[in-house]
Amino acid sequence: MGALLLLIGAFTSSGWSVFARMLGAGLLAFGAIMLASVAIIDGVPWVVRLISRLSEPVWDGELLHTDGSEYKIPYDFDEQGSPRFIARTVCAAIGMPPPAKNALRWGGVPLLREGKHVYFTEADVQAYLAPLATRNRAANRLLQLIRNDVLRKVEKRREDERRYGQGQS
Repeated sequence: MGALLLLIGAFTSSGWSVFARMLGAGLLAFGAIMLASVAIIDGVPWVVRLISRLSEPVWDGELLHTDGSEYKIPYDFDEQGSPRFIARTVCAAIGMPPPAKNALRWGGVPLLREGKHVYFTEADVQAYLAPLATRNRAANRLLQLIRNDVLRKVEKRREDERRYGQGQS
């Protein structure tokens, strides 16, 4: 509409030509502002997702569990990229006794022995903490911390690998 009014204003010599030119220029400017606004509104979330995906911090291999006392819960990853948590520190953080020296199961879940540490796997740490979380506030907090800070990132990485192929990490 703005372009049409500009053309009318350019090819007529009456008093309306100035009005048509001003109105046409105003409509074109308004349209450009609207298009720029839509581009910004659609583009900002995309840029934010891109930046957050690219700037995700490198995991330092430990959670800081502060629930009255401050415990560092170290974790690492196995060959398949699944997180595993050192059982002794998980138990200490929630006020439970650590696993016995030669125990194969603790709290109803199997233990994984590798090297000098005894681990809870990704699923087993949740199975160990979930029943305790109903009556132990520290266990509930640690379970939420593990799910939100570690397992969510692992799931995101797995989803990215499925979506973009094995070359992405």
